[in-house]
Amino acid sequence: MRELSPLWRSGGLVAVAMVSSAFADLEVSVTLNGVDDADLAAELRKLSSVAADKNSYTAIAPLRRAVESDAQLMQRALLSKGYYAATVSPSLDRTGLEVAVVFDIVPGERFEISDYRIDYLDEQSSERPLSLDMIGIETKGVPTGDRLKEIGSQIVSYLWDNGYPSAALSRREVLADFGATRAEAVYHVTTGPLAHYGEIRVSGNDRTEASHIKAYFKPEAGDTYSRSEIDSYRSALAGTGLFREISIQPASPEADGRTDLLVEVTERPPRTIGAGVSFSTDVGVGVTAEWENRNLFGSGERITAELDVSAPTQVFNLGYEKPLPRLPGSWSSSFSVENEETDAYEAQTVTVGTGLNKYFQNRIWEVGGGIRYTFSDITDFSDPDDPEGVDETAQTISLPLYVSYNTENDPLNPTSGHRARLAVAPYFGDLQFTRTELLGASRIGFGRDKKYLVAGRARLGASIGASGTDLPATERFYAGGGGSVRGYAYQEAGPIDRETGNPTGGASVAEVNLEARYRFRENMQLAVFTDGGTVFESETPDFSGEFLVGAGIGFRYLTPIGPVRLDIATPLDKREIRGLRENDDGVLEEQTIFKDDPIQVYIALGQPF
Repeated sequence: MRELSPLWRSGGLVAVAMVSSAFADLEVSVTLNGVDDADLAAELRKLSSVAADKNSYTAIAPLRRAVESDAQLMQRALLSKGYYAATVSPSLDRTGLEVAVVFDIVPGERFEISDYRIDYLDEQSSERPLSLDMIGIETKGVPTGDRLKEIGSQIVSYLWDNGYPSAALSRREVLADFGATRAEAVYHVTTGPLAHYGEIRVSGNDRTEASHIKAYFKPEAGDTYSRSEIDSYRSALAGTGLFREISIQPASPEADGRTDLLVEVTERPPRTIGAGVSFSTDVGVGVTAEWENRNLFGSGERITAELDVSAPTQVFNLGYEKPLPRLPGSWSSSFSVENEETDAYEAQTVTVGTGLNKYFQNRIWEVGGGIRYTFSDITDFSDPDDPEGVDETAQTISLPLYVSYNTENDPLNPTSGHRARLAVAPYFGDLQFTRTELLGASRIGFGRDKKYLVAGRARLGASIGASGTDLPATERFYAGGGGSVRGYAYQEAGPIDRETGNPTGGASVAEVNLEARYRFRENMQLAVFTDGGTVFESETPDFSGEFLVGAGIGFRYLTPIGPVRLDIATPLDKREIRGLRENDDGVLEEQTIFKDDPIQVYIALGQPF
């Protein structure tokens, strides 16, 4: 084998070194000069892919292209913030494998928008707003691209809501006066003709009468077109629960501006069957079954049958509701049969009622009233003179009236909004009195995506004209249980008769609940809570008696149909009543007549409030 000369070996080594150097990563440093605002400098630096070290470079050419692209991004960002005279000049300085990238930035002064102008590209006979003042848009001269874009959207939205369904923003531009550092924003808009409502054309309805669908639209034919009214119409149709899909589009305006509405719906199946299960240590397992038939006669009529069964109560309710979209509201009737077997009383009750309600402000407000007849056959166990129970019957006619306010965003898992309800019901018959109840709930969220939430609830009730001993057991107020004061058993957060050990109920009630929730995963939530409340024998809450407080922890598993709730609570004011009773041998001895259980467990669907 021939030996290589030293010169050849040396030349080979030099070639290998050159190849290795050619493919080595360049060490790149990035500097921004000329920006005194630290926040602006940081924002511009984030736009640079070179500064972010997103790529490695082995040659100067691709690095130079990336630097030029970064400079263009910075230039556009400065323009979008109102620095219309800004310049960005990049440079590269290489020493071996080290490359210094410098962006020399001259932002200049930030411009102020001194004037805003709407330029209509199509000619129309109707008068259109010529300035933002006529539309009611506050400008304040902010030159940022986001604000200019927002103003463009506001212009188009105003035109949509004031008779121009075809309005569109063709383009926007800023005309800058570099000598005065002022600029004019110009919005180039097309509107089409001024439109007014024509006919409503309905399609896709198999069971629903077209007249019923049209009845939810409030404006009359000939009124000026408004996109917000169309959105309200869509929401009203969605609120009926009759349709799976709803599309409302304006037809092309005719020469005189007449614009028909094209309403296309896809109906839901008319019948629904539902069931639910709950559990609590005070009442045991509860089962609910429901059947519903919507759109019975083609105008949204609904009939429901519901059976609710637990150890203390068994209720069957049959209801009928007739929507009245022109009111807007509904007429409803109901018939219910209820059997109750509680520690306080046993009762069999039949109730028949009918009523009318009306909505305001897209169902945020609701008022209603009606008439109701109730007959109850009662055995009252709260009388210490007759621990075996006092039999009585009660017949009443009541006139329930109510007003409610509700902005909650979800009926089963509200994360925002408030709820309040005031109900007043005069009673006539075996006893005359007026029952009043005020209920309110609210919540507030904190943190990113409202991961932390604090919710509260309060309830006050009174019976004007009757004390607790006057009222039939079925018409008294009670507190305690999973939907009331957790930690105390069903109906037991209140006075307990010292002879019988049974809850007595009362003519008035007060409850307050506070709960903090933390969502630690997308579908899991922890809660800590404290509840307080009691009932009073007096007509109105006097707070002279014992106000009972319970506390506990909870877990929520958030499902598409609502949270599955597990709460564990304990009474903070534990009570024990002892008295003399006969034992099995007939001898009187001191025994425990009543005692609060140390733990109560509740499992149900939906948040407690």
